[in-house]
Amino acid sequence: MREVGVLEAKTHLSALLDAVEKGGEAVLITRNGRPVAKLSPAEEATIMPRRASAAELAERFKALRERIAAANPDAENLTWEQLKEDARR
Repeated sequence: MREVGVLEAKTHLSALLDAVEKGGEAVLITRNGRPVAKLSPAEEATIMPRRASAAELAERFKALRERIAAANPDAENLTWEQLKEDARR
């Protein structure tokens, strides 16, 4: 893997991107000798999952609670101690 400093990366970014795109070679960008970023071909890039909004999370939680209630109709009437005991089994 090729290593370049931040200044060189800034100055030659287009050339580095061409090398990554055409040659498939990853480039490690360093600052004061320490790695800070990595340019890699898009196929290798890890896509970060988008974060769900609060409304989406609330909707998912509601759906989960409904599925649990449907699968365990008596669950609402259980005490905390009974739930803990069931979990230990």
